[in-house]
Amino acid sequence: MRFFDMLRTALLNLWRRKLRAFLTVLGMVIGTTSIVVMVSLGVGIRQATIDSYASIGSLTNITVMSYKWTESPDGMGGTSTEVRLDKKSVEAFKQLPGVVAVMPRIEAWGILKCGKYYADISILGIDSDVADKFGITLSEGEYPQYKGGTTYELVLGSQTLSNFYDPKTWKPAVDRDGNPKVTKDTRIQLTFDYNNMYGEGGYGTDGEAVQKGKLYRINPVGILDESNNDFSWYCLMDLEALKKLAKENSTFISIDTSKYQQVTVKCADAKSVKDVKDAIDAMGYGTNSLQDALDAAEKNMKQIQYLLGAIGGVSLLVAAIGIMNTMMMSIYERTKEIGIIKVLGCRMSNIAGLFLSEASFIGLFGGAAGIGLSYLLSGVLNKFIGDVGFKSIIPPYLAFGAVAFSILVALASGIYPALRAMRLSPLTAIRND
Repeated sequence: MRFFDMLRTALLNLWRRKLRAFLTVLGMVIGTTSIVVMVSLGVGIRQATIDSYASIGSLTNITVMSYKWTESPDGMGGTSTEVRLDKKSVEAFKQLPGVVAVMPRIEAWGILKCGKYYADISILGIDSDVADKFGITLSEGEYPQYKGGTTYELVLGSQTLSNFYDPKTWKPAVDRDGNPKVTKDTRIQLTFDYNNMYGEGGYGTDGEAVQKGKLYRINPVGILDESNNDFSWYCLMDLEALKKLAKENSTFISIDTSKYQQVTVKCADAKSVKDVKDAIDAMGYGTNSLQDALDAAEKNMKQIQYLLGAIGGVSLLVAAIGIMNTMMMSIYERTKEIGIIKVLGCRMSNIAGLFLSEASFIGLFGGAAGIGLSYLLSGVLNKFIGDVGFKSIIPPYLAFGAVAFSILVALASGIYPALRAMRLSPLTAIRND
């Protein structure tokens, strides 16, 4: 019997018993739909977790610190070691495979002054040449540069203009419509001494006059976009410019400008993060990244996915039993037919192939219809649970994999009936009423 003849005969046999075939296929539809929808919920939960961590910051960034904490073997305490984090360290990080950019960081606090209004800010010194590689995007303007002189360029944080207030009344500097009274085009100054805000000064306990800190002219050259999750609350200044200000204001800012407080390393992709992180750890530096937390969360997500898949798999197991039952009933009803085709010289492999083909068609039709129903149910679920924070996601690999798995389950269910048909005695089959 030729292959295509065998497939055509299998289809005809199913068509002769339409109701039974339909009910068996329906079982596969329900089984496939159950497992796909359950797994899609697991995929949705995983994607929601990834999006949640990505909203906090970049998953390809590694923060490097000079301090490293090592736990003791007994878990009762540990030791802290420090390795100098400087220009040599930055160059070493740049040579690591998988690293696309390195940005040293110096952070300081400061106070912006505009007339009677003030705003407390955190200033991050950056290298403008690599800022765009770390996703530092501006809603307007350009990156800060250090051009010397007495005026310093500053990129304002996304909410800096809204944070100005009157220190005497603590009222925010906004108009009746809630718009900031201070704009980036107004005259803004920077200081590191709170005496400039509260008007204090006079004489100290030792009788010497207390001098207020210097006020610096600021040129706001841009505003950070709110989507900069790692940086949006900072004001940005050129690294060398902030170093100079830190040296001049050492009374108020305790920063060692000969080294960096932190270094941010940008990896080519999320897969490179672990190898780069391990290499930096081996150098003695402390590291952390969102990828560490995400990996720990994904372990829990996998357990949830396995549980949801197992729940859906129960329905598929029931459907498999239904296929086996259908095939066995088909053998009992077609015993004489099997005996006749054996006597006529049909090979054993053809008889087995005929029953396996019928089972495969049941798996194919049930799986395909199940995928269609899964997409429908997924859309309905997303409409009702979309506001919860996660949704049902059916990626292409899950859809095609589910159909293939349905066919395999059907084939496995048809193996025993096929072997039973092969072993049937021709004479006994022909005599069967």
